[in-house]
Amino acid sequence: MSSSDAHPVVVGFDGSDRATKAVEFAAHIAVHQGEPLVVLHAADRIRFVQDAGVGLWTAKQAHEAALRIAERGAQVARHVAPDLEITTKSSLSSPAAAIEEISLTARMVVVGNSGRGRVSGILLGSTAYHVASVARCPVTIVPAGDLPIPGPDHKVSVATDGSPSSARALRQAVDVARRYNCPLEVVTAWERPYQDNRGTPPQGYPSMAQAVKVRTANAQTVVEEAQAEILAEQSDLTVTTVVVEGRAEQEIARVAADSAALIVGARGRSELSSLLLGSTSRGVLHHAKCPVQIIR
Repeated sequence: MSSSDAHPVVVGFDGSDRATKAVEFAAHIAVHQGEPLVVLHAADRIRFVQDAGVGLWTAKQAHEAALRIAERGAQVARHVAPDLEITTKSSLSSPAAAIEEISLTARMVVVGNSGRGRVSGILLGSTAYHVASVARCPVTIVPAGDLPIPGPDHKVSVATDGSPSSARALRQAVDVARRYNCPLEVVTAWERPYQDNRGTPPQGYPSMAQAVKVRTANAQTVVEEAQAEILAEQSDLTVTTVVVEGRAEQEIARVAADSAALIVGARGRSELSSLLLGSTSRGVLHHAKCPVQIIR
């Protein structure tokens, strides 16, 4: 593949430990995708137009400093994948803005959770959340800690609710399982309907028991249909299903805690199509202990 035809895997690097984990994970992804890797450092210098001309720094110096940081990330990637084509890139914009721009031509964007963001105390760093919301390509958010790589002993999980967005996530999960020769786990969650303190059954149902029965059956149908569709095209894959009760974002993240990756659609069946990132996807990002891929 020529460089002009490549759609690189792009990883944001700021020198932090979590960014280093993201680079390592991104290098593995790039190898299996057969694409080059770009290590990007954004200097976060330009927030207003006049910032470029205040005389306290020059664009050339800022770019050179940013490239030196990016090169440190590239060295990490070369250690993981010596034969991988790896380049560095700098930007004077914020990390979120720089990654949003480069995502237009990327195969995937990879970022660490939190890193050195200004809002480091929240569960999900501000840069990671922004990138997951607006990037134009799939995004992988990598948490801290020791992370297994997908393989025969390390499953990949995918969340589905039967929506078009989760159908795209399923296709991505099948591709990952095939490339890494790993088991695939299809997960869905259903939530018990609300019942008031007078014991009135949920609207449309004669009793709570009937509502629970229907919701459980519907969830089971969703995962079984997804499993059947996958196996019809990739009969050699190992595909299991899991149906859990509770808040989707919490339960899906719990089930996938020991997975090498969790793949989710950007928006589910119940979320407003105008939102950049659906509430379940946002919640999964906050709760997940494994890398999460957001698919559009």
